[in-house]
Amino acid sequence: MIRNIKYRIRKSDPTGFEDAVRLVEQYPEDPHVWDTLAYAHSSSDDYVAAIAAISRAIELNPKDPALFFDRGEYALQTGDHERAVADFGQGLVLCDEPRWEYLREVLHFLRAEAFVHLGKKAEALADLSHVRDDYRYWTTELRSKADLLVMCGESVPPLKEKEEAPLSSPMPESPDEEEIALGKELGEAGLAAVDAALLKQMTHRYLKAARIIVDALDFGSYPLDDTHVRLFARRLIALAEAGTIEARGNLLNPRRSEVCLP
Repeated sequence: MIRNIKYRIRKSDPTGFEDAVRLVEQYPEDPHVWDTLAYAHSSSDDYVAAIAAISRAIELNPKDPALFFDRGEYALQTGDHERAVADFGQGLVLCDEPRWEYLREVLHFLRAEAFVHLGKKAEALADLSHVRDDYRYWTTELRSKADLLVMCGESVPPLKEKEEAPLSSPMPESPDEEEIALGKELGEAGLAAVDAALLKQMTHRYLKAARIIVDALDFGSYPLDDTHVRLFARRLIALAEAGTIEARGNLLNPRRSEVCLP
């Protein structure tokens, strides 16, 4: 039921939100349904309501670090950086259970961003020491570890042209050898799966092409590297040219273009 509701919410189907509310009324003691309601509110950018719902989920299940991760993300969106730091910190404490180890790096990364906004650069740098050099994640926008280091006043060597951060600048008109090789490796079935992953992230209202690409990469568990990002961006272009989606702006620059379903 929850998976179905979240799918409809992503598609901007109002029945998804309505059913999320009904689910809370039906199962008021289940933290998962409050998490679903928080997701519904966050999808319409109502982060205050999302925080209220996820806080109830935390009351019901205070040992789940993923709930603190979610509330910290919502707090980051509202600019409540003190709360974000506290929630990401509690998430890290709860990650001491081995089964939650996968959350640790992203919690350090997000807390580093919150510390940067609070002017606590030493604390941010301490968190970033636990993060891979090539790490990228969507906070209030797509950030890299290098971005946060620069915000901390650290000197970061400029990236070589081929190592330029994904989505940071317009792509070349034609694919390079690495893109072509990846396309061949995926084959027709693989490219169809990429298209499906992109379409699943889209709604009937315009969203940033960069966000769609990052969400599709995450949805399909693809690597977040330059070659995959460029290939996914070109698949958006192909979908737009085929009339499957609508686009505005230059899709060769995903951060400055938007896409939606017709």
